[in-house]
Amino acid sequence: MSSVGVFDSGLGSLSIVNAIRQISKCDIVYYADTKSHPYGTKSPQDLCDITRRTIQGIRELFAPSIVVVGSNTPTLLCDIEDDDIVGVWPPIMEASRLSCDDTVTVLATSVVVQHDYIERYAKSLNLSVHIKKVNASRLVHLVESGTFLNDHDTTCKTIEETLHDIQGVCTLSSTHLPFLQSMMEEVRPDITFVDPASMVARRVANKIKNAGKGRLSIYTSGGHDITPHLRQLGITEDVNFLKPFYTHD
Repeated sequence: MSSVGVFDSGLGSLSIVNAIRQISKCDIVYYADTKSHPYGTKSPQDLCDITRRTIQGIRELFAPSIVVVGSNTPTLLCDIEDDDIVGVWPPIMEASRLSCDDTVTVLATSVVVQHDYIERYAKSLNLSVHIKKVNASRLVHLVESGTFLNDHDTTCKTIEETLHDIQGVCTLSSTHLPFLQSMMEEVRPDITFVDPASMVARRVANKIKNAGKGRLSIYTSGGHDITPHLRQLGITEDVNFLKPFYTHD
């Protein structure tokens, strides 16, 4: 029976979990490494160390067929993909096909915005598009804090401020951002938003050979409590503690 391990630093990878569950009955281990939140402010060295140790730990403890690194940031920064590891890449190829002016806006975490990871990735795809990067850390916080579930006005105001000078096509290059997509479209109906979650789900489904029973097991590493947010999102499974696979300073 096939199973999939999915992790990132909190609620973000739940958007990937939801997309996988829509098209596959595989069993999923969802690990919210809340002790490490946010990934987007870590140094590249620390983030890659956390990512590799977590992949190894999930493999040893749960023996999944596939591990999904449910975050754009470590996927871009760390060389982690192999036959059994799937990352979440910014969907700039898909966005470029929708762009009318060869410009793609990328909503991403601060560490991605501050460096040239997106540009290097675009070059590896032989894309000659203009990349405009926007720091979406405030939007990520809206999701991880649960604000988007309880305060529509604050959420829409923050979205408006973040997107105020964006036009055209925009990628949701943090797995937290799909939770805000409907409100983003409400605030800025003139922007086309591209979400990579369904693309990741299809990659996973194509790699899975045998269906499971659709079970979801949830673990967190003991940072902030995401259980109330999960309940508001309709996730009823028990949330279990699993200590980090590395040592925090």
